[in-house]
Amino acid sequence: MLRLTFRSAALGAVAVSALCFALVTDATAQSSDSSHASVPDFSGFWSRARPLPSTFLLPLDENLPGPVWDPQDHAPGGVPWVGDVSNPILKLHAAQAISQRNDLILSGGEDLPPHSLCWPSGTPEVLNLREPVQILQDKDQITILYQRDHQIRRVFMDAAHSKNLEPSWYGESVGHYEGDTLVVTTISQNNRTEVDKFGTPHSENMRVVERYSLDPDGEGMTVMAMVEDPETFNMAWYARATYSRVPGPVEEIICAENNKNASTGLDYAVPIATGPADF
Repeated sequence: MLRLTFRSAALGAVAVSALCFALVTDATAQSSDSSHASVPDFSGFWSRARPLPSTFLLPLDENLPGPVWDPQDHAPGGVPWVGDVSNPILKLHAAQAISQRNDLILSGGEDLPPHSLCWPSGTPEVLNLREPVQILQDKDQITILYQRDHQIRRVFMDAAHSKNLEPSWYGESVGHYEGDTLVVTTISQNNRTEVDKFGTPHSENMRVVERYSLDPDGEGMTVMAMVEDPETFNMAWYARATYSRVPGPVEEIICAENNKNASTGLDYAVPIATGPADF
């Protein structure tokens, strides 16, 4: 059952959102700052920072529209995660998709998130992954290697987006430096991924801007993200994820589709025909 109670106060925050996000509403149009003497060193191994919740995108600011959240405060005592469908960012069809997932898991049904089928995560959901991440930093390209299923992102530096892009799992990411911040803009992701662990959908017109910055000691990293998709969300929304440096290397972990539940490790029931199959 879908229940929507929109908080009007959040709508007023949209007017100041661009300023609070360091003016990233049109990041691709900003000129790259290649003149600064030193480029921040993001290279190395990273993992989502503790304490928990480390697998959820966190609100950037309480006065800004934020990501879908769990009203149960991240499933204390083993209660299933359920998304808050009252979040004002959600258009009706997006809220309905989350509500259907909520009803399924609360009734004891099996939820099959894309990662359980070995599908790529896409961004911003990839920021939720707990496993280590390796960043390879070059002048013309930054490569991000995720231990989860050997996923790879390539960020083309100081480049314009391609024309007539065909949507793909990770779309196309271009980046530039603004002082000590790495700004990455991603477009043209296909709509087979989900935005988060609550089943929030998105369209192929979603645009994600990530801003990577290092802590003063270089041992921590914060990623601030802006997500906009007029087909799915009523407004742009903002989130953050924090990382800590960790020892490498990234391990080899293979995901293979099979008949096991990715969460419990138990076998799903294999369908058995009760009569001749009609092919």
